[in-house]
Amino acid sequence: MDNCDPFFSLKNRNIVVVEDDVSNFRYFETVLKKTQANIHWIKNGRDAVSYCTDSSNNIDLVIMDILIPLITGIEATREIKKSRKDLPVIAVTAYVSRDIQESCFMAGCDEFLFKPLLPKQLLDSIKHFFEKDQVSVYN
Repeated sequence: MDNCDPFFSLKNRNIVVVEDDVSNFRYFETVLKKTQANIHWIKNGRDAVSYCTDSSNNIDLVIMDILIPLITGIEATREIKKSRKDLPVIAVTAYVSRDIQESCFMAGCDEFLFKPLLPKQLLDSIKHFFEKDQVSVYN
């Protein structure tokens, strides 16, 4: 993890991780820990839609697993984007398929990453969405 340079500060940023697998969530949590982001864990698509469309929740970015319980990450993203068009959603899945990738983008996902992913891949993808806000870089 320490060779994932550069780390950057997401202090006071709120990232929602929609992931039903505990070990996968722990991985995201570990990678994101050095950024100082506030991380909120949601375990299914229905709760993700409810949480992300609630205007009282200040969310800066969503990491969305595609195969999650109740409704898929694709459906959840489609519903979230109806009311939060500018909320960045990064789709993450172990299922490498052009059809799934196209479905994710058609649903409104802003980025698509394949599992397993390296910490640097995740951080570079997240950083892209905050560069315009001049996220501070640290080592």
